[in-house]
Amino acid sequence: MKHIAIRSAYFCLLFLWAAVGIAGAQEQQPSSTLATAAIAGATIAEWKGSIRLSLPGQSPSNPLRGEQLPPGTILDTGSGRLLLRLSDGSEVIVRAHTRLQVQQPSLTDPSYFQLLLGRIRALINKRTGGAVPFELGTPSAVIAVRGTEFDVEVNPRNVTEVDVVDGLVEVYGRNAAGGSVLLEPGFSTRVGMDSGPEQPEPTNEMRPEVERPEPGENEKSGKSELEAEFERAEVDREVETGEPVEKTEMMEAQDISEGSAVAAEADTNPGSEPQ
Repeated sequence: MKHIAIRSAYFCLLFLWAAVGIAGAQEQQPSSTLATAAIAGATIAEWKGSIRLSLPGQSPSNPLRGEQLPPGTILDTGSGRLLLRLSDGSEVIVRAHTRLQVQQPSLTDPSYFQLLLGRIRALINKRTGGAVPFELGTPSAVIAVRGTEFDVEVNPRNVTEVDVVDGLVEVYGRNAAGGSVLLEPGFSTRVGMDSGPEQPEPTNEMRPEVERPEPGENEKSGKSELEAEFERAEVDREVETGEPVEKTEMMEAQDISEGSAVAAEADTNPGSEPQ
């Protein structure tokens, strides 16, 4: 009886230890999931113009300030532009005529975004210690940074160009074993679909039309770098057109509507010609 009691107590202790271990694992699992979800997606800080927003499994819609964009969201800016803010405070300006997909970083593809066409400017907060670098993918390249300001453009031929404003950026070819190049401020590279990145060249030589703010210009305004640039772009557009941005956007929307009406009439009357 004594031995039976000892064995029973032993098995009870073993069962209790196993139950405590399982409970601890279950408590840790939600926090791990939340940590993964926190790095995904982006929030719309500002937007202007005609933009199509395609959330996963939903019909295209108009964007809303403060709207959270889950992984799988596709943005088509048309003639508009928007400012995205990530959970760590990093920012991305998506310029006109750009197509961008929001992604969930994973072990197989750690990119936060896929830039499919067009141009963006990113200001990524510094990541120290063992923090995973920020990555951005394109059809032809992978861009990895730990904290910097840079431009990325993808043209209709899927050629990627990367221009660095501040910090260091590493650029890989996606479809070629061409290694990588490290870009310093003021330097650029290009990557084709079947080639590795070109050797860095001064941005002023590769892209003399690229404009950058003067050092400290945005600090005076008290706004973030990209927030101030977003507002300057709006002012520049008003100066260029001579009309308030809202009126210009209304005229663009009217032109699109009229163009759609003409196309619909042509489909209804194939033999007629547009006036």
